[in-house]
Amino acid sequence: MASGDSARANWKDPELYKLFIDLCLKESTENGKNGGSLKKESWDRILIALNKEKGLNLTQKQVKNQWDFLKSKYGEWSKIISKTGNGYDLVTNTVNWSTEEWSEYIQANPNAKQFRYTGLQYSNELKALFDGVRATGRFSWGPSKEGFPTDGTHSQSQTYINLDIGSLETPSSPNGDVEKHGNKRQKKNKSSDDLDKQLLEALHTLQSFDGPTLEECNRILDEMQLFDMSDPLYIVACSIFCESKAHREPWMLLHQKPEVVRKSWIELNGKKLGLL
Repeated sequence: MASGDSARANWKDPELYKLFIDLCLKESTENGKNGGSLKKESWDRILIALNKEKGLNLTQKQVKNQWDFLKSKYGEWSKIISKTGNGYDLVTNTVNWSTEEWSEYIQANPNAKQFRYTGLQYSNELKALFDGVRATGRFSWGPSKEGFPTDGTHSQSQTYINLDIGSLETPSSPNGDVEKHGNKRQKKNKSSDDLDKQLLEALHTLQSFDGPTLEECNRILDEMQLFDMSDPLYIVACSIFCESKAHREPWMLLHQKPEVVRKSWIELNGKKLGLL
């Protein structure tokens, strides 16, 4: 690579990803931070170490962008596990919410979709780096940033489904018992109609949740490090994910199973689909 040229960092490389976090932790612990980021001399040392150890030619902007992206990702994860009764399973590193709970939460917090089937990798390390630091807006992605992160960034929206029947009732009329009884019937009919409407909206939300995405499945595949990207089985696995959510959902459930089980699943489905 010519001097002065920079390449897009492959942060999906597990070794590069972990090395970056370790270097940031080292600098944060030994030299402290400057506000919500590291000090300039720390960034200089991190950049030199990454380029030297991985044979890269990254820029300081690229490594700072990765810091901002991880800070935002941790902020999204922190909101989930800080909820009362979050259902976090330490063994599987997942949040055991029902489909309905996840659908409602993702409707209000679209960026949380990345944690539907798998938790935050290196959550303890990222907590040490970012706890108390939160990003706002669209992952706090400013105009100085180089491109946008690729794992599931969407603009935030706030939409809630209210199924509280009591909240749908209107105040009673002060005029006599007869009018009160009449108003009760009207309120009952109005509440029933409004409830039916909101139930239909809730069902529509659940139906629109299409299970794990291709990107989520590929991310899990990369984190598992089952195959090198040049291995034909890596391409077979990616092709299986492209078929349908009926293939993607079982794959996401296998991410805690032994390596031999995951490999056998890929080979079996590859043969069924004529890919092997």
